[in-house]
Amino acid sequence: MLRQQLWRAYRAMSPTLQRLQRENPMVQGCCYLQRRRCGKPNCRCARGELHEAWVLTRSEQGKHRLYMVPAAQRLRLIKLTGEYRRYQRARAILVHRHQRLLQLADQMAEQRLRRWPPLKDDGPELD
Repeated sequence: MLRQQLWRAYRAMSPTLQRLQRENPMVQGCCYLQRRRCGKPNCRCARGELHEAWVLTRSEQGKHRLYMVPAAQRLRLIKLTGEYRRYQRARAILVHRHQRLLQLADQMAEQRLRRWPPLKDDGPELD
């Protein structure tokens, strides 16, 4: 039973590994339309007409960084950051499935494990 589960879990990793091997370029981060107020009391944003700008955000060396995205590069960057998110999701699935494989392997090892030297109440020494 455990062997079958182990092999099923192993085969389930194949599509995930194929997704990780894609050669499409990618850019780390998230690209989105930011709407905000500038803080000037007489600006149109004080009346509710917020300033809009496309930005790329990502974490670099533990700090949150924000980059302005030129209009000419917006569509390409949205596609590249989408590819990065797909890669991250596939990687998370791989980690989860790998942990499952290890759990099954550990369960199989636990079933095979024999205690030695035996305790007094354990009965026969080795099978």
